[in-house]
Amino acid sequence: MTTKTIKKLTALLAHLTIAFSLSLPAFAAEKAINNKIPAQCEKLFQATDKLLAEAKRQPGTHTQLNKIQNKLNQSKKQILEMEVATQIKSCDHGLAKLNTLNKGAQE
Repeated sequence: MTTKTIKKLTALLAHLTIAFSLSLPAFAAEKAINNKIPAQCEKLFQATDKLLAEAKRQPGTHTQLNKIQNKLNQSKKQILEMEVATQIKSCDHGLAKLNTLNKGAQE
């Protein structure tokens, strides 16, 4: 279980990093109105927080978790700096990737 959770977090982080880098040209002046986070991003952030909490409860993960958590927090911040449409698109991609990872872990 420990390895699966770390692999999910690492894969999700890689996906978010790629999604962010592809979205750089889409940065624009229009950011989230009143700092409201799109529902897709709330769901993605909650899912990553849940994975982190799950990983923290497992032995042998602490050496990797601080690094992963810092990178995830950086990705969250970068997503929230995007225009709203790009936030939604990036979070939809992240949720799809997480869903794929979860399906693969169940098999």
